Amino acid sequence: MISITAIDTAVSSGAADGALVPLSDRFNEAFARYYVQAGHERDGILAAANDPMVAADPQQLYQLQLRQEAYTKQVTLTSALVGHATKGIETLVKS
Repeated sequence: MISITAIDTAVSSGAADGALVPLSDRFNEAFARYYVQAGHERDGILAAANDPMVAADPQQLYQLQLRQEAYTKQVTLTSALVGHATKGIETLVKS
């Protein structure tokens, strides 16, 4: 299942109470949190793939393939969303 990272109403990086925080900072922080989480998932997948006990068990191999598939879909979707957002912003800036 693909989960969408929520954008917090507060930004942790240097925002004073009641201060206005640009939407771009909120997006940047949300994507940074997501990519860190995705990196941990990738590390877990690679560690499991290098485990001889996983390689010997067809059920664990199947579960590993499902994790890899979900990871690939999440990263691909996020990449596409960032690309579309970037193109939209470039279009607005050129206008």
